Amino acid sequence: MRRVLAVAAFAAILAFVAAGCGGGNESSTSPTDQWASDFCGAITTWKNDVQDTTSQFSDTSNLSQDGLKSAADDVRSATDTLISDLKDLGAPDTPSGDQVKSSLDSLSSTVDDEVSTIQNAAQGVSNLTQLPGAISTISESLSAMGDAFSNTLTTIDNADASGELQSAIEKSPDCDEITQ
Repeated sequence: MRRVLAVAAFAAILAFVAAGCGGGNESSTSPTDQWASDFCGAITTWKNDVQDTTSQFSDTSNLSQDGLKSAADDVRSATDTLISDLKDLGAPDTPSGDQVKSSLDSLSSTVDDEVSTIQNAAQGVSNLTQLPGAISTISESLSAMGDAFSNTLTTIDNADASGELQSAIEKSPDCDEITQ
């Protein structure tokens, strides 16, 4: 049951991410369009890596101490890449760029902290009776990451008074995958 909650919490993260990006097929050429493409690309890569890692637990017979620890390490690796990618983005070339950058920095910090919590929970499992508690902690961290993504996307949307960034996100083909 708790594994189902963890999967449901992760699905909530994906829904929060998808809520912030729209789909489109126009090509990106402006700096803002490129920023949006890189932003969505980083999120998509992270989402796919985490989904690949968590998919092994769709069958509860695969749930084990070592499997949980390995999955936590894989999520750490994917998250480190996401954080690096978000930092490399810098601020978009829009009037709200600094506010967006600050929001991404906050997201990076929150996601990093929550993945550390996930890793600590997984590493703290020394026998099968501790798995439910670890899964509960992991579920809470996944939910917190979902909230952080949602807050970041809301901040980006609210800061983008002219709609330039949202328009770039909507027309970026790199956002298509996370909006499906």
